Amino acid sequence: MAAKEKFIQVAIDVPMDQLFDYLPNDQILKIGQYVKVPFGKRQIIGIICGISSYTNVPSQKLKKIIFAEEEIIFDKNLFKLLYFVSNYYHHPIGQTIMSVVPSRIKQAKGQIKKIAKIYEATNKLNLKWIEELPKRKVRLKKLAHALFLNSIRDSDLNLSVSNGRECAKELVSLGVATEKKWIPKLNQPEVSPELNVQQKKVLSALVKKHGNAAWLIHGITGSGKTEIYLQLLNKFVGKDKSQILILVPEINLTPQLEARFKHRFPNKILVTLHSHLSGIERLSNWRKAKSGEAQIIIGTRLAVFTPLPNLKLIIIDEEHDGSFKQHEGLRYHARDVAMMRAKYENVPIVLGTATPALETWFNARGENAKYRYLELTTRAVKNAKLPIIHTIPAGDKYGPTISNIIIEAIQSRINRKEQVLIFINRRGYAPVLVCSNCAWSANCERCSTRLVVHLKTKRLKCHHCGYDKKIPMQCVDCGNTDLHPLGLGTQKIEESLNQLFPSANILRVDRDTTRTKDALDKLYQRMNQREIDILVGTQMLAKGHDFPNLSLVVVIDADNALYSSDFRAPERLFSQLMQVAGRAGRAEIKGEVLIQTAFPNHPVYEALKTNDFSDFAQSLLEERKQMQLSPFSYNALLQIEAKTLDHSVAFSNMALKKANAFKSSVTLYGPVRPVMQRLNGYERHQIFLQAQSRTELQNLLKPWIKELRSHPMANRVKWSIDVDPIEF
Repeated sequence: MAAKEKFIQVAIDVPMDQLFDYLPNDQILKIGQYVKVPFGKRQIIGIICGISSYTNVPSQKLKKIIFAEEEIIFDKNLFKLLYFVSNYYHHPIGQTIMSVVPSRIKQAKGQIKKIAKIYEATNKLNLKWIEELPKRKVRLKKLAHALFLNSIRDSDLNLSVSNGRECAKELVSLGVATEKKWIPKLNQPEVSPELNVQQKKVLSALVKKHGNAAWLIHGITGSGKTEIYLQLLNKFVGKDKSQILILVPEINLTPQLEARFKHRFPNKILVTLHSHLSGIERLSNWRKAKSGEAQIIIGTRLAVFTPLPNLKLIIIDEEHDGSFKQHEGLRYHARDVAMMRAKYENVPIVLGTATPALETWFNARGENAKYRYLELTTRAVKNAKLPIIHTIPAGDKYGPTISNIIIEAIQSRINRKEQVLIFINRRGYAPVLVCSNCAWSANCERCSTRLVVHLKTKRLKCHHCGYDKKIPMQCVDCGNTDLHPLGLGTQKIEESLNQLFPSANILRVDRDTTRTKDALDKLYQRMNQREIDILVGTQMLAKGHDFPNLSLVVVIDADNALYSSDFRAPERLFSQLMQVAGRAGRAEIKGEVLIQTAFPNHPVYEALKTNDFSDFAQSLLEERKQMQLSPFSYNALLQIEAKTLDHSVAFSNMALKKANAFKSSVTLYGPVRPVMQRLNGYERHQIFLQAQSRTELQNLLKPWIKELRSHPMANRVKWSIDVDPIEF
């Protein structure tokens, strides 16, 4: 190779832990650009990660880059973060980098840049001109009339007429309308409310510290954590186009949070990044963040990798939430990645929650605390109190769905024009269909689980793999026609409530009813306008939402979690119920929570009644310490899936043998079958790794994974490593 020759190192979305060398084309190439390259018989998009004067590949095998875009996607700090993530979570570097690139860029559609436009009427447009339009031009007439009254943004054209853009273009060509670039008007910001004493103390502490520092705001539900975020942003966004990244666990929290931030900062550009956006919308928002144009960025877990040239602060709302963990592909935890990003960028990071994850609690309150701890123990709204929590003994499981005490409590709220939330964390009508004669139950053909009854569509569905079929007319084993649904789901609760309260406005909110982009926006509007009396929902409603008129929360069938084999189940149940209970009594209306349970004196429920997170967390930490579970150990999980049980067993045993050969101090448990032994047609095994230090664990994982990748059996199974797993 010639001494001065350059070789371009490109990251490509393939399961090989390496970069690929290419020859440069005639363009000026820089690290961070995205390029089109030949790979085998395909042409695919990759990212330039390095430029070297050396390569191991023979010159005759090297191929030339086809085309490079001028746009630089990632800067030095983001590359550093991506390399860390690839090494820590043991995911191929090319797949790690490409997994955070917007989909339209990967599809070579990244050049589309949409400019917002506005259409305005000219002096030629008047009522006489509109009336003289031919009768067949109904849509043109309608849009012309709307334009005569007000200017219309291009994004709102289809609200006036279908194919509104075509009609607008025609009006422009006729000289009665003009098309201009839309420039947002400057609005008066919403006045910040006066903080209470505790909020002022927290805000003061956050503002004083500069540089990299991690803070935990542990505030009860309704204590005004969001208001602290808003006033904290006010200290940052006015300075040198500073950017603030706000991570939320789920899409359904984004609209309400976005509305609050827009009202407070109407003259700052705010963008959201989540999966409900179209590819074009997401790319447009991503570019606004990358260019520094957007100052406030609100997004779900993938947003942690957004390029932000002027990042000055990271906020993670509801930091305890499991949705921050990715469970397929690159299995990262957005909270932990954000911690590293804050360190690399030398910026503060603020975690907020009413129920901290035990790992976070340990890092803030343990002997060797790494985070600064701030507490909010009172509700922000004057005279607002935490709801009173009662446990209601559940009757026989074949008896009434809802106890009489709960029915009376709901009726009293309806009489007072207050709102009620019924929480049951299971969508569908009932979790199982059984035969009254032989006890046959409808099972999924691809998973080791039962099919859920969806009565309205007359279907049986698997909530794990998506398999569904018609509800059978008779038992497939004995032919008995007396099949009945057993257990509770949101649909069954909704049906019971409609019978009990025929005049009430009842709305069910779960994944089946919120498939459209604006479904949650409409929910907030209807709740705030008091169009809904009773809301029936799953965990989608358990956190972050603020319904001022909601005074009663009813929790049904929460005991399910108490039977779980997962050591995190009590922590999750407490967190979930504390969050859902926090929806009640957030304004001046007194709140109450009723939990229907067969175990009214269970420690989880007793801790909820006293709102004592600290003691509950301490008791869980003591249990974890005895068992040397997280956060007192460092864990990883090898997950194996195969079409046949023999292949799954063989690969699991081989993997265990390879790991033991390294003579590491890491303890290995398994291989064992997980609770869901078969999923989507694949037989499953797993091996759990437990180490006393992160270094010990990583020192074993690196050579072990290298051997597993090169083993001939690796092509017969699907396997993955999950570092710091939260589900088993």
